[in-house]
Amino acid sequence: MKRLVVILSVFLILFTSCQDDEILSFDETGTVVDYAGAGDCGFIIELDNGNKVLPLYYPENFTFTQGQRVLITYTELTNVMVGCSQGVPCEVTYVEELSCSPYIDLYFENYDSLARDPVHIHEAYVDGNCLYFKLSYSGGCQEHTIDLARMHPWTASSSTVPTFEIRHNANGDLCEAWFTKEFRYDLTNLKATGTKQFVLTAKLINDEVYNKIFELE
Repeated sequence: MKRLVVILSVFLILFTSCQDDEILSFDETGTVVDYAGAGDCGFIIELDNGNKVLPLYYPENFTFTQGQRVLITYTELTNVMVGCSQGVPCEVTYVEELSCSPYIDLYFENYDSLARDPVHIHEAYVDGNCLYFKLSYSGGCQEHTIDLARMHPWTASSSTVPTFEIRHNANGDLCEAWFTKEFRYDLTNLKATGTKQFVLTAKLINDEVYNKIFELE
């Protein structure tokens, strides 16, 4: 009888351990937010259910960018310790981009509503229905925001080629850490009008101006 009790006890321990080690997988949608500069954080996915996850591992062919809407399948890495306190560490086994970030429409009366602090642009190109660009700026002591603004002409006689401007708000940050980030903005509405070209501008470091024409297919 004692032997039977021992065998049953061992079975229960093993069964409980297997249950404790069961890996749970979740399917959720959310928005990618770049927390670079906040401790040891990077991209955090703010899920629509209110939770936040830190993707430590994810498919090699995918690039996270600020403002993306994504669908992910993930598992939490509960035994992993990280320096970022903004999200739960996880492994993303599947990720799909649902949409890029929307741009902001600016008109003559609110042209100055978004700051125009300088940036350094590494590259920019059209990728499907999205405009991708990679840029850098100095900071580290304040929260920075990057927006893409469509600058609508203030007279009907102005150029018909749409103009977009990268607007950077450094919030007076005087720190000198260097941050590099990637962004994707949705051009679906622009392409739907049949537009074939647009101009991208930005204020660069050393008072230079970035100005480039892009073609739309």
